[in-house]
Amino acid sequence: MADMQLTTDFSNGVRSVQEVYDMLIAKQPILLSLVRRGANALATKEEWVEDTLDTATTTIASFDTSGTGTGINVASTTGMVAGQLLRFESSGGADRGEIVKIASVDSATDLTVVRLFGGNPGSAVTLQTGDIVISVSKPVGEASAATALAGAEPSISFNYTQIFDRTVLLSRTSQQVRQYGAANAMAYQAERKLLEIQAEVNNQLIWGEKELRTSSNKGAFGGILSFLRGGNVDTTGGSLSATIINNMLESIYADGAASNDYVILCNTNQARRISGFNTSGSNPMVMVPQGTTTAGGYISQFIGNLPVANGSFTARVVVEPNFPKDKVALIDMNRIEVAYLQDFNVKDATPAGADYNAQRILGELTVRIKDGQKAHALATGLTV
Repeated sequence: MADMQLTTDFSNGVRSVQEVYDMLIAKQPILLSLVRRGANALATKEEWVEDTLDTATTTIASFDTSGTGTGINVASTTGMVAGQLLRFESSGGADRGEIVKIASVDSATDLTVVRLFGGNPGSAVTLQTGDIVISVSKPVGEASAATALAGAEPSISFNYTQIFDRTVLLSRTSQQVRQYGAANAMAYQAERKLLEIQAEVNNQLIWGEKELRTSSNKGAFGGILSFLRGGNVDTTGGSLSATIINNMLESIYADGAASNDYVILCNTNQARRISGFNTSGSNPMVMVPQGTTTAGGYISQFIGNLPVANGSFTARVVVEPNFPKDKVALIDMNRIEVAYLQDFNVKDATPAGADYNAQRILGELTVRIKDGQKAHALATGLTV
């Protein structure tokens, strides 16, 4: 760390060490080093608009008469309007084969529809309780007035900021001793404390749970596992397979997510299983010079089997030793970023008359994990 020079001159009272902190992060093989810095946080509760374009859906709860009738009771009619076109799928995803038009929205859960809309041939299909109701479109007539019911408010997510700090305390004698190329012992210890903070932030990025700061709570930001909970979670379990990863890719695509910067986040054991996908039956033939003593190989990028408009989904394999060994996450790195409320700085914390010097390093930040329920996925219960 000879290139990191921290001094102990406090003539300016408080000095920023953010640049040193960022340079140290860039050298560490941890998840935090891959997360970009976003716009600064504006408050201790940082909010943002979710932006995935998923199709509005609900489910059929019951019928006024039968599955061929015009009265349909659904889980929620929120966002639905008269004239809207709907289609239906079975719980397994099979198309029911009929488009209907909403004649009226009668309550928060009750619809009256026009069957066989647009000249559908034959009889109305028999819909089933539990069928998925999917919006096709909301036609609008000429010279129509604006209406709040024609759309839906975007959803808002949030995270809290968390304060991180360390204090370096050294005797005045020790401070004069140069250490390992650093300016002095205080500078060397300050660099070590910055590394400790980075490890703590990295752990919180993975494992953190949100907590509001109050007079009795110190406050904490939520991490990846907490934001992905309840979203696209694959519970197949067992040994990690290409099928599980492809199912995760398909689930986020079905939710309207798309990106060119996905990572498969996993511990060392699951990374080795991914490398094991490259079996003898699919290995390319490699020619090596005579006398070569190097052998082995690994997979650093996974290419999904789902062809999409802009090419197949691909994801880099990122090994993070602090990630749980029985889980694998698929993360859209375009939708995760660090937001600082205050950069890391160092200030003198030496009491008057003390025979030692003390420096306190302090910063406050959070992470934005956008579209946690849609744009990312998590596989759980995997064989360790």
